[in-house]
This record gives sequence, C-alpha cells and structure tokens, in this order.
Amino acid sequence: MGGARVGETLRAALDLVLPLACAGCGRPGEGVCASCRRELAGLALQELGPLAPSPVPRDWPGCTGTLRYEGVSARLMKAFKDGGRRDLADLLARLLSDAVARAVAAVPPHVDHRPVVLVPIPSAPATTRRRGDRPTAILVRRAARLVGSDVVMAPVLSMARGTADQAGLDRAARQDNLATAMRVVSPEAVHGRDCVLVDDVLTSGATLAEGHRALLAADARTVRMAVCMVTPRRLPALALPLSSPPD
Repeated sequence: MGGARVGETLRAALDLVLPLACAGCGRPGEGVCASCRRELAGLALQELGPLAPSPVPRDWPGCTGTLRYEGVSARLMKAFKDGGRRDLADLLARLLSDAVARAVAAVPPHVDHRPVVLVPIPSAPATTRRRGDRPTAILVRRAARLVGSDVVMAPVLSMARGTADQAGLDRAARQDNLATAMRVVSPEAVHGRDCVLVDDVLTSGATLAEGHRALLAADARTVRMAVCMVTPRRLPALALPLSSPPD
C-alpha cells in the first residue's frame, strides 16, 4: 500500500474516533472550513497602529492586534482555549504572529542587539488545571518561531495571588481583581530587556496593564503589547494619542 493510501486510511480511521468538524460552524470535514476562513479574513482590523481599550488604562503603552473578536473569530478562540481544539494552534499563532511582529518592529534599535523578549500572560493555576495546559503560552511559543530570531519567549510572569474569574466583571472590577496580582519569577530574564507582553484577546485592558506593571517593576527596559484579537467595543478612536494624527 502506498504512502498516500496509508495516510488516507489512517485519517479515515481517526475520523471514526474523532470526527473533525469546523470549529467555527460545526460543518464536518475541516478544522476551519473555507466559509469560516473567508469570514475570518473579513474581521481583520483596519487600524494596524497601537490600539487602546476605552477608557484607556493609566500608563497604557499601546497594543497591536490582528482581528476583531466577534463571530467566527470568537468561536475559534473559545474552541481553542476551552473546547480542547488544539488543532487550531497553528492558525491562531499565525494571526497572533502578525501583531507580535508589528510590536517588535516598533522597538527602538539598541547597540546590544539582543532579541526582544516575548512574555505570555499567565493563566491562573485553577484554569491551568482545568484546561490541562496553557493555551496562551502555546500560541506565543509558535508565534515566536514564526517571527524568527529577533525574539525569544520567556514565560516569566506568574500569578502572585488568587483572582476571581474575569468573565462577567465590569472594567473597574477587573482592575481591582488584578491589581498587583502578577509577579516576575525570573527578573534576570527581563532586566534591561525590551519586552512584548502577549495575550489572546484585549477586552478591558486590565490583564495587560497588570502584566505591564509587573514587567516594569522587574526593570524591563521597554514593554509593548500584542494580542490576536480585540473586542469590537474596544477599538480606538483616531483622537487617541496612541494613534498617528491625521494629515
């Protein structure tokens, strides 16, 4: 039996055990069907410069993103994080790597030429136990390989204390929930280094703002931010000082 035929037989056998369906619409046959891929492309952000939630958190440095978090993009991210669909990792990492590359390109050149440190937002211990792994770290690791030798991943942030689930909390409650909740477990990895803090979705900005604070407290030289997706109500107005002024 030829290699191609063996591959077809193996896939057919696996489909009997784990039938593959589109994570965006449930249609059988592909991890993400052609229709959902087209819908995904239509969710690309029009603004490629620094983004900010509304209202803008204190000392917010700007954040790059790739897609709006709605419709099929939201379904794919939820399926990846909480639905066990780790087969989506390559697709989502490619989308994330676009935002990461733009954040890295904004880092000013320095004479030491050291790689930019990509720091994933940490998961709460209870969340990690429930999921069995750290989805954000998986995406950041793959995105780092796509961006290339200009970056190195360092998962040095951890939760310094317990926090409540952010889902359902308003902006003020999210900020209070996360205040001083993170710490850098290996300060030497970020001391004097340019960092890009990476998360999957930008909502209120509270999580990223806390990670930003913790990295600066560990003497990171600069801290930029990148996410794969941005909730629609958080898209910036052109009047934000983070965006380039109109000509």
